[in-house]
Amino acid sequence: MPEKICDAHVHLGESGPWQPHHKPEIFIDELMRLFNKFHVEKAIVFPNPNPGDKYPATNDYIAKCVNNYPKRLIGFGRTDPRRGKEAIDELVRIKEKLHLSGLKLHPMVECFRPDHPFFAKFFQKTAELNLPILFHTGDGFSSPRLIAKIAKKHPGLTIILGHLNEGCVNIMRERENVYVETSGTIPEFVEMSVDIDENRVLFGSDVPYYRYPVQMAVVEAAEISPKAKRKIFHDNLCKLFK
Repeated sequence: MPEKICDAHVHLGESGPWQPHHKPEIFIDELMRLFNKFHVEKAIVFPNPNPGDKYPATNDYIAKCVNNYPKRLIGFGRTDPRRGKEAIDELVRIKEKLHLSGLKLHPMVECFRPDHPFFAKFFQKTAELNLPILFHTGDGFSSPRLIAKIAKKHPGLTIILGHLNEGCVNIMRERENVYVETSGTIPEFVEMSVDIDENRVLFGSDVPYYRYPVQMAVVEAAEISPKAKRKIFHDNLCKLFK
């Protein structure tokens, strides 16, 4: 087990009924027990999926937790980009009132195609506010290739591609403002990413959906240097969010 970890992907708070077989709610006391058990020094935390009008309340909860644990939590907010001006107003509130550090988006859960012209103003405002975005990646609307168009249009915007996969590796190679995060990946993709830039690979657990021992073991199994592992498990995220 690493001596200390910085985790780029942690859900916190109540969850909407989007997974009938699993209700992944976790609250701050339980999360802190996990952090202490697995030597998590600092983590990006954001609301569970709650599409619709619940995100302002769950963003408030994230801000409250960050205020209580400012040295251990990096708060990201969420909003539903389909809500147009309402979503943009929430972006401003996330940054200027709640003082959160970034944004989490899940194009499949929130059912939007990132490169659709309707969302151009949303991403322009995100870039103006300098809010890094952690994207869920996978198939369909969550394709890394679609997200790459946002990274290209806003080269000053930091984008983290969650759930490192082959598509993420390709985008990381093309765009210097793109980082990758390791939850749900395999050792081979960790190795490929490190070959591109070991400074842009972040450890992620996706707690409470995944478990720390499994997600840590994937990075440990990668055939990379101890220095690169230390950067992934800790140093890169600390450097990105000084």
